[in-house]
Amino acid sequence: MKIRFASLVLGLSVSAAAALEHSVIEDAERYTVKVSSSVEYPFGDEYKGSSRGAGFLIDKDRGWILTNAHVAKRSPSTVRVNFKNGSMIRASKLHVDDHLDLALLQIDPGSIPTSAKTADLECAADAAAGRAVIAYGHPWSLDYTATRGIVSGTKAMSGVEQLQTDAAINPGNSGGPLIDERSRKVIGINASSLAKNQAEGLSFAVPMHLVCTVVDLLKAGKDPAPPKLAAEFGTTLKDRELVVGDVAAFWRENLRVGDRILAVDGDEKVRFASRLIDRMRGKTEVRVLVERAGKKVEAVLPVPVEKAVVTRERLHVAGMSLAPSTIPGSHPKIMVVHFIDDASAADQALFREGDRVVAIDGRPIRSLQEAADALEGRAGSEVEFVLRRERTRGSQRYDVVVRRLDIDEPVFIDANGRRPLRQNN
Repeated sequence: MKIRFASLVLGLSVSAAAALEHSVIEDAERYTVKVSSSVEYPFGDEYKGSSRGAGFLIDKDRGWILTNAHVAKRSPSTVRVNFKNGSMIRASKLHVDDHLDLALLQIDPGSIPTSAKTADLECAADAAAGRAVIAYGHPWSLDYTATRGIVSGTKAMSGVEQLQTDAAINPGNSGGPLIDERSRKVIGINASSLAKNQAEGLSFAVPMHLVCTVVDLLKAGKDPAPPKLAAEFGTTLKDRELVVGDVAAFWRENLRVGDRILAVDGDEKVRFASRLIDRMRGKTEVRVLVERAGKKVEAVLPVPVEKAVVTRERLHVAGMSLAPSTIPGSHPKIMVVHFIDDASAADQALFREGDRVVAIDGRPIRSLQEAADALEGRAGSEVEFVLRRERTRGSQRYDVVVRRLDIDEPVFIDANGRRPLRQNN
């Protein structure tokens, strides 16, 4: 009798779990969308062309959809979304984050199907290790597909807090929801996984509690852009304590090298720089509790006014884009070739991505505007560029290279696309 009772309980548990999983997937099908983006003028490590991923609806009245920054693109891009069995809808980028792999899209609320629903977000609590989760999206163009796993914990990937899960996340899953199977709430945005030839079952998502801070600030009409921290941090192996490794002058009166961050505005879970940035978004100052030489010290840190920049203006001419270097620590006056279109004049003249522009027709170049001034009115004529080129990547040893080419009409490229060097009044 006991064995039968146990079997009956087990059968009901399996049945209930299956029903719950089915319900979660039915909901996800109604709020998940396909996202396609097309880039003509790439920037940084992005490429020219089209790509596809996922996203999910979080506000029906505003037409807001969450996805990854690498899906919507940080470069100027054309973005479209579609709900299941729906037509393509043009989307605008309301916010693209330079710290988190996060983008918030906006579509016309009138274009949202009546059958669509909004995702329920888990903003208040950290995702507990061991919780069953479902990753939803469009892996390898297999539209509206669910994979199952558990939360393994929280890790730092390139200094940014990430949820780790063994739920399979493949190309096409990016930007889709990672859903807590029990609460049916979205706890993260599927972002990446380690290559299968390196590891199995190691996938990562952007934690929803960090995303919610950005969303709430935007709803309040505040700028959610992450501040550029005036310190560098390391973490200890034992408890992942956040330790100050270097301090810029802006914070030098408040922090010292070796300080351990214990709490920020009362949050004692600050174990990643991401949490510090999260607590600083939209504020002018934060209260920090640190351990210094065995004593607890409280300090008020002013939030740096300088924000991390996502959409950078660049100058496009002869099939290449010029802009300030994005290498950390580089001087802002260093102008670099960031992109060269295949079969363009710059490609034919053997320019290379990463070339530093020293001079144009004998004029020293120390800003984007100086490059524009040197090229203005020269369309159809031959121009000489003096470049510095690394001998081998990362060597910090350079050769001086001279290249001449016939240029077309140069234009500025920003988040809104192309614009001429001079606006007609």
